[in-house]
Amino acid sequence: MTTNKSVKVEHLITCPICHEPFKDPRILPCSHTYCRECIKHIASTNTDQFECPLRDGFVILKKDINSLPFNQEMRDLVELYGKQNNLTYYEKQSCSIHINLSALIQELNRCTNCRLVKAQYACDKCENEKFCSTCYETVHAPPVMQKHQRLSSDNKALETIPCVTHPKKQLEYWCLMCSKLICVDCLLFQHKNHSYVLFDDVMQGFKIKINTDFQSIQSSLNYKINQTEILLNRIDDNGKSSRQKMTETIAEMRRIIDEHEKDMLQKIFNIEKEQRKQLEDYKKPLTKELQRLNIHKVSFEMLSSIKNHTKLLEAKQGFDNYVNETNEKLKLLPMPTVTEYFLEGINKFPSLKQNILQCGRYIEVPPYHNLQLEELITDNRKKPEFDLKLR
Repeated sequence: MTTNKSVKVEHLITCPICHEPFKDPRILPCSHTYCRECIKHIASTNTDQFECPLRDGFVILKKDINSLPFNQEMRDLVELYGKQNNLTYYEKQSCSIHINLSALIQELNRCTNCRLVKAQYACDKCENEKFCSTCYETVHAPPVMQKHQRLSSDNKALETIPCVTHPKKQLEYWCLMCSKLICVDCLLFQHKNHSYVLFDDVMQGFKIKINTDFQSIQSSLNYKINQTEILLNRIDDNGKSSRQKMTETIAEMRRIIDEHEKDMLQKIFNIEKEQRKQLEDYKKPLTKELQRLNIHKVSFEMLSSIKNHTKLLEAKQGFDNYVNETNEKLKLLPMPTVTEYFLEGINKFPSLKQNILQCGRYIEVPPYHNLQLEELITDNRKKPEFDLKLR
């Protein structure tokens, strides 16, 4: 539990505008001190001039705010108090007057006793209270409090929050100008003439915004998942179609090649058969004539071996007639010829092979981009109606 002395010190080092320890404290000629950013913000909403909220009549123009003297003593006091309490106030240099809804959540999660650090525990008997570990031990040190049961801060909702400036009042409003939770007394004094809304309305708006954002994300995710499924199906369809086309094309090529091979082999066989027949027919009379020659040779050798010149001379005329007759036949018998041929196009196979390999070659189609259409979609993305007017 905080002591009266520490409460007085906290009040002394707290900016009356943002209700947080001074950041860049500037002292006015009227001797009052405020955060420089707080002074600037108030001036921006009040015709570029700042009037001291403590109603002493002092007014300063916005252009002169940066020239206000820096309150070094107040800065040193803030740092000293922070060191004594293991706190660091100047880690965050921006004034809380500029915080957004996330600051509201941080405010709700603070320890309701010291209001300085995040709450960790709740109590089953202490209504509307949340404590940091130090404050819980301090508050529940008395024997009468030790029967209280410690709970996680998440297990107990914080229904109301007491105002630090006016402890008897609950924080019920959200100051739109200062982005801060305030009580009804704050509205009457420190935040007089500031725009505000009910705290419940802020939370309701916050919930609506988050739910809307979640729905938007879910819609985007569902759309992208659906588009992915469409692309997956397209890949399957394209793959199936491409495989079928390739199989049919290669099968047709095989059929044509097989038929062409069969036809060409038959032609080669027929040519070979015809030429062989011609040569066989030419060879037959030559073989018979060779047999006759052998007979005459045997007869001549027999006559020559008996050394009977009379019989050899008698046979001379027959041998001469055979020789003359055979020579005449050989002269009249033309030499056989063979028809030469070659297979046209066989030497073109290397280039034909390349053409075959090019058949069905995989080529990626670059994505189509219509810059004018994309610009039109981007411009109309947040419009209630799609504008299709020609540009």
